[in-house]
Order: sequence, then C-alpha cells, then structure tokens
Amino acid sequence: MNEKECCKFREFMQDNEKFLNNPVIKDFISEKANYQLLKQSICHPTFQNKELLDQAFRGFYFNIRFTAYISSTLYFHAINLDKKISKVNYRFPLTLDKPVKEDSEISLKDFAIYHEDFELKSDNILDYITDPNIYKALQSLTSNQRNILYLVYIKGWTDSEVGSYLKKSQQAVSKSRNKAIKKIRRDLNLSSENCIL
Repeated sequence: MNEKECCKFREFMQDNEKFLNNPVIKDFISEKANYQLLKQSICHPTFQNKELLDQAFRGFYFNIRFTAYISSTLYFHAINLDKKISKVNYRFPLTLDKPVKEDSEISLKDFAIYHEDFELKSDNILDYITDPNIYKALQSLTSNQRNILYLVYIKGWTDSEVGSYLKKSQQAVSKSRNKAIKKIRRDLNLSSENCIL
C-alpha cells in the first residue's frame, strides 16, 4: 500500500471518528479481516471491494440481531415458565411439606411410611385410579358398571364368574362391561380434545 492510499485511509478514520466509535461498527472492525476489508474499500473503492465489505457487515449484523432475538425469546419464556410454575404451586401447594402445626418442624411426610409390598385393599375401583381424566370418566358410570369393572380388571375375574357372583347372566355382565368401556373411551376422547396445552 503506497503513501497516498495510507493518507486516504487515515483521513477517512479521522473524519468518521464518531461513526467508527459506534459500538456495533467498533466491534465489526475489531476483527482483523473486517478491518482489512474496510481499508481495502477506502484505498481501492471498487464495486467488488465495497460489495465484500457490505456482505461481511450484513453477516455480522445478522448474527447480532439473531443473538439478541434468541436472548430475548429465552428471557421471556423463562419469565412465563416461572409464572406458570408459581401459579401451579399456588393452586396445588405441597401439603406434605407443610408443618403439622405452625410452630412444629415435623411435616406430614415425616409420618409417611412406604412399603414396597403395599397392596390396596378396597372394593371401589375409584381408589385404584390415579389419572384424573379416567377417574372422572369412571365417576360418570353407574355403581353396577363400576362394580363389574372392579371385579373384572382389579380382581381378574371372568365375565361368567362375575355373573355368578352378581346373580346375572354372563351375557348381561359382558354387555354392561362393554357399554361402560365405550362410555369411558368416549369421555376420554372428549376430555383430550378439550385439553389445552
């Protein structure tokens, strides 16, 4: 690079000092390759040199905007997630973690005893259900239908064994069981369609 070209570049740097101190521009020309492209386009102002500088800056600026967008999106998603968690914790507090009395350090979970071989002893099928949608669907059945489902699915009896126990024909038990299953399926399909995630 000759003396004239160097003077031209120094002159440009002095005349545009304020512009070059802009944080984005300063960051852009702090990279050696970009600095050289700027110098090249000032000393040799050809269309090709200007285009190379322009392309480099567009790529650099896109990365800045994209990073800002991702950061902003993550920030607002984190805030929304925190709000949802707070709302759920407010609506459904962990009562087992609460002290038994206000001045006590003992919580309900300290009284909980877990047995691996624990077996639920209940003749109500609702006591075995943990899913809220299935529980609600079962509640809408008649007590006779729930009893049949309990005997078949919890006790493991056949339709004919249930019929003998309830003094009904095997066909009546089978018909009642199938009707109950269809109703549950229908209720679950409706509840899953209405579910908003």
